[in-house]
Amino acid sequence: MCRLRILLNRRLFVLFSLFGSLSLLIFIFYANKWFLNYHYTNCFMSAKQFSKTDNYSFINNNNAHGTDSNIKPYPVVVYNRIPKTGSTSLINLVYQLIEENYSHTHVIHLNISSNKHYLNRVNELYLIDNLTHWTSMHPLIIHGHFAYINFIKYGSLFNPIYINMIRNPLDRLVSYYYFLRYGDDYRPYLIRKRMFDIVTRNQTFDECVLVNGSDCSPQLLWVQVPFFCGQAAYCRIPGNPVAVETAKRRVIEDYLIVGLTEEFDKFVDLLEILLPSFFTGAHNLISRSKDKWHLRRTNYKLPISKATTKIYQDNPIWQAEQEFYNFVRTEFHTILSALQGQFSHQPLSKFSALYKEKINFDKIRPKFGA
Repeated sequence: MCRLRILLNRRLFVLFSLFGSLSLLIFIFYANKWFLNYHYTNCFMSAKQFSKTDNYSFINNNNAHGTDSNIKPYPVVVYNRIPKTGSTSLINLVYQLIEENYSHTHVIHLNISSNKHYLNRVNELYLIDNLTHWTSMHPLIIHGHFAYINFIKYGSLFNPIYINMIRNPLDRLVSYYYFLRYGDDYRPYLIRKRMFDIVTRNQTFDECVLVNGSDCSPQLLWVQVPFFCGQAAYCRIPGNPVAVETAKRRVIEDYLIVGLTEEFDKFVDLLEILLPSFFTGAHNLISRSKDKWHLRRTNYKLPISKATTKIYQDNPIWQAEQEFYNFVRTEFHTILSALQGQFSHQPLSKFSALYKEKINFDKIRPKFGA
């Protein structure tokens, strides 16, 4: 009888323990859900839920939660970074500056599923609404491998600052080709997808071109133009001259600055001048540790032959990408020249202060009865 009572007590104890643990887990779950909903309502709204919304909140006076408050005037920078252009170096620089400047800037990586570069219309709306109203994360730099997104097209009054950096198109393709086979010094132990087959891995870029391999196809050059052209279908057609013209227009009208991988240091200097709230101290930081900021060097890469270069130069896709690259390079150098001028003996990081002295605001009273 005593043993039976002890057994029953043990079972009751186990039962109450399980019930208590389950209650605690339920409480934690709903408390966490309440916290997320309270602080990040828009950010955790699914695309499916968003598509059922009658009126998108950014159309109604940028009102996120039914209050009268407007969007906070903190800047949001969008960096739709292009693979193999040195973007990792720039993002690492941003993180280091945040630490050194004790900045409240947030940096978020946007990753589209399956490493796609394009969004459908519903997901575009979802992303725009989230970025518009995620004011608790402003000031913000959002980066990722995705094509340009037009916020104004959807009626949003919020318009972020776009920046980017591009590279010589053929150099970028060659770098990516060897990156898939040998990786880089940033994550040297990560296995890349062309490392398993020894024959494929050891094939040089020149050899790939001779056998019309898929990894060196001219179609793969078509990356930088569509990243600037945007989400439209015509932007994805390799060599499309209309896409090239659209990409050029984006650079002029929608991007604050587009730099060159080959002139990384000068690009960073311009960012410090144009976006001081994000890049103050960048010039000095790079000067102190120059080698540190040229990250992600491919572990092994061979130069290509003149014959291979000639094959690409005769291809209309290369010609379209190269035309765009030359256009951006000209614009970049024009901006540099405008800043340098007579102050060429001064460090670029000091140009901002020099030019502020040249701008005056005057009030001129007209003379009546003269």
